[in-house]
Amino acid sequence: MPFKLKVKTDGKETTYERKEVPMMKNLIDALKVQRLEVEMYSDPKKQPTDEQNTKHVQLMATFAARFWGNGLTSKDILSGVSAKEGLENIQKAIAVTLNMSIDDDDDEAEKVKNPKK
Repeated sequence: MPFKLKVKTDGKETTYERKEVPMMKNLIDALKVQRLEVEMYSDPKKQPTDEQNTKHVQLMATFAARFWGNGLTSKDILSGVSAKEGLENIQKAIAVTLNMSIDDDDDEAEKVKNPKK
């Protein structure tokens, strides 16, 4: 499955595509994002801080820049990737790198709605 990411730089939108599987160096970046997410959301009594939110987005941008490569920088990602579609594509790439599915919650909800007999 190819991974795609639209990035707007210098007023021009380019779609970057990655066809190869994630590598170990991508896993290191994905684990950094995951570790911060665990820290941010592990205490239900606390909301993530502004600093944590900023660091989270920066770590995702770093992951994306290295994952898609082609000379992309985290600055390119932060200023040229949409906060909706782009973020979803980055999150999918992180999930695949971590051997996870971001749709796990949806699958669980479906099992509850339609339990097998």
